[in-house]
Amino acid sequence: MSWTDAAEAVRANPVVLLPIGAIEQHGAHLPLDEDALVADHVAKAISSATGAIVAPTIPYGHSHNLRGYTGTISLPQQLLTDLVVAVASELVRHGFRRIVLVDGNGGNLGATAAAAFELRDKFGILVGRVYPWGLGYALMRDAYENPDLVYGHGAEPELSAMMAMFPDEVHMEKATTPELKTYQGWTPASYIQASIPPHGLPGEIFWDFSDVCPSGVTGDFGEASSDTGKVWIDRVIGFCIDYVREYDRNTDHGPGNDRTESPSAALAAASLTNQKVMK
Repeated sequence: MSWTDAAEAVRANPVVLLPIGAIEQHGAHLPLDEDALVADHVAKAISSATGAIVAPTIPYGHSHNLRGYTGTISLPQQLLTDLVVAVASELVRHGFRRIVLVDGNGGNLGATAAAAFELRDKFGILVGRVYPWGLGYALMRDAYENPDLVYGHGAEPELSAMMAMFPDEVHMEKATTPELKTYQGWTPASYIQASIPPHGLPGEIFWDFSDVCPSGVTGDFGEASSDTGKVWIDRVIGFCIDYVREYDRNTDHGPGNDRTESPSAALAAASLTNQKVMK
């Protein structure tokens, strides 16, 4: 959009999607900017289906427990909160009062939740959020023989999703065997979890992931495929589309959202493309 396109669109009180990614390792076979790529891609897919506007992606996120891997760029959590609040505050200043965060990184969740509550306190707006990777873990379990075996960082279901969405960014010839190693007597179970005998439930411990996982990858690649990735797209992006439609329906006249013109009217008035992208 140009500034005049944005000025015309704001009159209809549209939903604005704010993608937030991360620059962090996902193993030798996947790119550092995967989370930013996916957040942007998912937001644009939502836009195409709903007419929501896509704000420019915030590429950096909070990935503190992955800082031991070269190339990871982690913002302090409070800085990410402040950044999201600052960007959203500018949107509100121009009249955009309905905002959904498309959060592409689990490490961002604390920061983006804090930002959403701060924006609620500051402006009285109701901020929404979708977390595609988390949705994938929940919605894809029946796509695998043993999801607990294949799920992991750099493995499923994100690997299949990347194969379907960004096949040129996947380099399986560089992939290393997923692994976890003991650390100072602890037996790791995940990023920040260790086994606590004799219980089947792990406990939390806050190490750098590189302390227990030299390759940066956990899970299993055996069931990864672009076909499974298409299932991820259908289920996860489908959920996100339905979420934004529900958010649109429930916030069109909600607190702080007193405009009456529908988003579809704005799209027709602005004569923009179906996918509304500010950048």
